[in-house]
Amino acid sequence: MSNHRHPSVHTRQGFTLIEVMIALVILAGVILAMGMSTTTASKSVRDADFKNRAQSVAEMQIGRARTWPTYSTLSDLTAAKYNGTADGLVTATTISRDTLNGMNTTTVTVQISAVVSSNLPTPVSRTITIAAP
Repeated sequence: MSNHRHPSVHTRQGFTLIEVMIALVILAGVILAMGMSTTTASKSVRDADFKNRAQSVAEMQIGRARTWPTYSTLSDLTAAKYNGTADGLVTATTISRDTLNGMNTTTVTVQISAVVSSNLPTPVSRTITIAAP
């Protein structure tokens, strides 16, 4: 018997070029998917941050209305609003009085929107009604 190897039997050492290319394509796909999910997650966090800040600003303005010192000057609250445009937010406060049916109430509505509407697609709105003392 001879120690001679059969010519059709080859010993493999390493990977073929095709195998390396397939591995690189799979790796690129995984990295691309991770990048897309990171982008989506960061957009969700940014949107949530805008909404939280808008709600905070609305609650602050409503708090001012609750503690306003003189009921008869409550309409001045529209000028005493939070200036959130530097943070990308716009504040609109409306005051309406209702004296029908012997009632004397004032409704304060605060609406917060974003300078860029895609940051806050739906404005945040808070309303309270204050009765005259």
